[in-house]
Amino acid sequence: MKKIKALYYFGTALLMIVAASCNKDFKKLVPDSGDGAGDLDYKAPKVLYLIVDGARGTSVRDAANTTNIKSLVPNSIHTWTSISDTSRNDATNWADMMTGVKKEKHNVLNNTFTGNKLDQFPVIFDLVKSVEPDFRTASFASSNLFKEKLTNGASVSESFNNNDDATKDRIVNFLTNDSASIVVGQFSNVDAAGRLAGSGFDLSFPAYKAAIEKFDTQVGEILTALRGRANYSKENWLIIVTSNRGGQFTLPPIQDDKTLFSNTNANTFTIFHNPAYKFTFIGKPFLGNTYTGKAVRFKGDPEKSVGTVSAALSPNFNFGTNQDFTVSIKVKKGKPKDTGGGDYWYEWPSILGKRNTQGWGGSTAPGNPGWDIALFYNEWRLMIQGGEGNINGEEPAGRSFSGDTWHDLTFVVERKADGFRYLRMYTDGVKGLTNRNGGSRNSPNMDDYRIPGTPNFDNNAPMRVGFSPGELNGGKGYINVQLAELKVWKAAIPEKDIQTYSCDATMDESHPYYSFLVGYWPMLDGSGNKLKDVGGPYEADMTLSGVYAWEDFTNLICSPSNTNLGTLVPKNSDIPTQILSFFNIARQDKWGLDGRVWIAN
Repeated sequence: MKKIKALYYFGTALLMIVAASCNKDFKKLVPDSGDGAGDLDYKAPKVLYLIVDGARGTSVRDAANTTNIKSLVPNSIHTWTSISDTSRNDATNWADMMTGVKKEKHNVLNNTFTGNKLDQFPVIFDLVKSVEPDFRTASFASSNLFKEKLTNGASVSESFNNNDDATKDRIVNFLTNDSASIVVGQFSNVDAAGRLAGSGFDLSFPAYKAAIEKFDTQVGEILTALRGRANYSKENWLIIVTSNRGGQFTLPPIQDDKTLFSNTNANTFTIFHNPAYKFTFIGKPFLGNTYTGKAVRFKGDPEKSVGTVSAALSPNFNFGTNQDFTVSIKVKKGKPKDTGGGDYWYEWPSILGKRNTQGWGGSTAPGNPGWDIALFYNEWRLMIQGGEGNINGEEPAGRSFSGDTWHDLTFVVERKADGFRYLRMYTDGVKGLTNRNGGSRNSPNMDDYRIPGTPNFDNNAPMRVGFSPGELNGGKGYINVQLAELKVWKAAIPEKDIQTYSCDATMDESHPYYSFLVGYWPMLDGSGNKLKDVGGPYEADMTLSGVYAWEDFTNLICSPSNTNLGTLVPKNSDIPTQILSFFNIARQDKWGLDGRVWIAN
């Protein structure tokens, strides 16, 4: 019987390994082998998931007395520079961490949970139980809000009115006696210490430092209880310790690279520990090259900072119904007035274009013909309107890009042999549409987009950079940007040349399409009220008006977007996916998960 039983287990194990190999994103740890007597002793997979609010990753890393947390590091996938959402509120980040999708899907935008879509994107307990109905799960939260909104589906769910000690004691007691496969613990007191009057989110503040060290002690007690379980030797535990977000602290200038990694509110730490994991450290990635100069800061209403080409010369930048053309601009986003959606989250403001107003401005001919580039969420949209079949307008979206560093936005309109005009959009030289041809933020479409109808780009509007009136969503529609390197070609630049030159800080006659320029404004003049056209045949200088200021800058150029950074370091929405992978539960399309799985060395 032992031989038959061993063959049965071997066959089962082989099927599991083959199934896992067919889906490389969901690799399962190979269970420990048995005693060699013919029966394979598989350890039961279990997860302990501890969330500490407001613990900056670098503060946890640098704290001397965090020995219990750091004891997990040698057998872990870990980073001190994982990233959260930039919205600064707990609910959005908790939702990311419990659903495996980001706010664009779960729509938890603030601590009221108003308008959330958690029924469409359920939490990890519901995801697991939809596949394994008998799974026993538990959540113990310091925050009553966390329990109320994000623990539906848990077999056990309790909260403790912001009392971390009570939360820890209950987890310790629960781990001693219960058989649950997933145990979640959420802690609030580190965040509370950072918010105290006279304190802040850095080790230089005694209350914050003490709270991090207290949490470490609590982690130690929980680990002791876990390892003291009667069946611990028969269990295979994935231990996750992480923070939901960081907190506000002004970095010394020498440490501030103006990327997301210098956003102290988004700086978290993440540890995935398992005895079978080898030491796997995920560090801060390469973030781009340095770009230096002096450029105008353009702002929205009431400053209305704008640069325009004269009425006499602006018609040279009309491109009618047939002409190929390409437009490229360098942009550095500052923060809008309303950062409720995130530090660089915009809704509709134009930064560049040739149309009278931003928005649609009527749906009857001729409408509001022309084009402009508008900022929308963390992406950008090309607003197109005018011409037969295009009176109502189009708004294809390009890839997302980060704030407070420089990025290149380029679009190409090309008339092809079939008589239609097609659009290509590039962000830092990388092609992609996120709302056309089936594209999305997480999976941009790489095909050319056929613009409907016969778009007509002729109008009497000035060629413009900066502010444009129109459809703007309050403080989220207030521009705060620096612009540079505006180029307009009367040609469809090939993709290979866009990829080669998009992140260059300047342009000269070595560019293969230099002779096709109809306007080139470096926009780094440094003073005065003119933006010189130095490359086109029309000498179409722009005149600045409104309230504006020339500002020095030394920043990175073409640094990865927040979306791309999410593939380079762990993010909050990765954690549910990691848990599902550990249990060998395959991702289902209907879940729409945004997370990825991190594999140990």
